[in-house]
Amino acid sequence: MNKKRKISVSVVQLDVVLADIDKNLEKHYEFIEQAIADKHDIIVFPELSLTGYSLKDAVFDVALSAKDNKFKKILDYSKSISILLGCVELTDRYEFYNSTFWFEKGRLLSRHRKVYLPTYGMFEEKRYFSSGNRFRSFDSELGKFGLLICEDMWHPTSAAILAQDGASVIFVCAAGISRGFSEEMKPQNVQVWETLNRAQSVTNTSFVVFANRVGVEDGLIFWGGSEMLDPSGLRVNKAAYFKEERLNVEIDLLKLKHARINTTLLSDEKLNVVIDEFKRIDLIRKEY
Repeated sequence: MNKKRKISVSVVQLDVVLADIDKNLEKHYEFIEQAIADKHDIIVFPELSLTGYSLKDAVFDVALSAKDNKFKKILDYSKSISILLGCVELTDRYEFYNSTFWFEKGRLLSRHRKVYLPTYGMFEEKRYFSSGNRFRSFDSELGKFGLLICEDMWHPTSAAILAQDGASVIFVCAAGISRGFSEEMKPQNVQVWETLNRAQSVTNTSFVVFANRVGVEDGLIFWGGSEMLDPSGLRVNKAAYFKEERLNVEIDLLKLKHARINTTLLSDEKLNVVIDEFKRIDLIRKEY
């Protein structure tokens, strides 16, 4: 299969209506149609883009199975553009996951279930969601990609696994909440997020596409600032803070080749050492 060297991506920094799937779907359709008209290859939406974040018990009302008829129009659109969106996934065993779905060529090609569920401070995801248990890259017609959801990115091993598994681009869907403000009226955690994105792109010599939502829910403010980093850690483009918009970026896979030739961090990783040491540490932890 001949994959494209340059991939055009539309990152939607979405303002989501809490617990209203139909209204959110209509917004998805509008942005998808714009991206198709502009001849983009991929469109990316934030974490839980179909439902909003602060769902609490509404999780059980808005959950969708992967075969739900509400995805019919998305499947049709995916014949023209690859689509990554976030939803509450309902399984046949009646488990609920904070998931992202990747639609391509009229089918659900891949999914990721959020592994690390924050349950501290204002966060209480473990009360409502089951935890995913794997990080896997997947083959798209456009390349080999990996998916992460918000808190997954705060654990360095998540992106490292995807890169070692062959992902050239790591897509991060987030619902980043503003916490604390600096003198410049910029949320203090924004700088941490931006440092994480850059660090993961450099250490894994991979593109990082970060889609973060905007809007307000129950006093929680989502800060946006979606961006893309190249495999050298350089920012390709960035969206504004606190404003709904569509950020357009181009992934030039030739940069991946140059970065991985110039910096051999990925190929130099001693996986056997990492595995052995993690096993040793895990045994120690089990003794307590």
